[in-house]
Amino acid sequence: MGAMDQFKATLFRALRVGGLFGAAACAVSTGSAAWAQDNTDTTSSAEVVSDVTLTKTRDLDFGSILAPNNGRVQMSSGANPTCTTNNGLVHFGVCQTAAFEGQASPGFQLQVTVPTGRRFLLTGPGQDLRVRRVAVGGITGLQFQGRTGNVYNYTVNSADGSFAFHVGARVLIRNNQTPGIYDGTFTITAEYS
Repeated sequence: MGAMDQFKATLFRALRVGGLFGAAACAVSTGSAAWAQDNTDTTSSAEVVSDVTLTKTRDLDFGSILAPNNGRVQMSSGANPTCTTNNGLVHFGVCQTAAFEGQASPGFQLQVTVPTGRRFLLTGPGQDLRVRRVAVGGITGLQFQGRTGNVYNYTVNSADGSFAFHVGARVLIRNNQTPGIYDGTFTITAEYS
């Protein structure tokens, strides 16, 4: 029902600097005050790359939930998500992951950070709803390299540096949850190097 996701992106610029440095030799002649010196030329280079961009293209929305008991609605994190329930809960209406598109330099490493603990809260007329297991999925233009805690690591593997991903999660419903619209915000951060 209510769109519950707002988003903030932290943008970083990466600068790759490489160089080839020659060694300079210095010799001292014992018995003489003369110094010998040898000079070697060095080269260096720098590659300036564009900033990473990240744009939210749609909000996370769990839709409507009929909750005669406590339970949960689990949303997959794909481009076309499914919402499954347990313990007699009934889900209907929208089941929509948050979606993001971005641009970076091909071959660079991208870190996508979801909320700390992979969780956040939705507020409404009753007790806060707890959202857990925030997960990134439904990716294009990225090669998954692994996850550490709430940080998902990728390599940008599209030829033009464009990428997209989706974010799903699980919402927990308490016994006697007050009916109404619950919403909240969470932050997604993208950094690359």
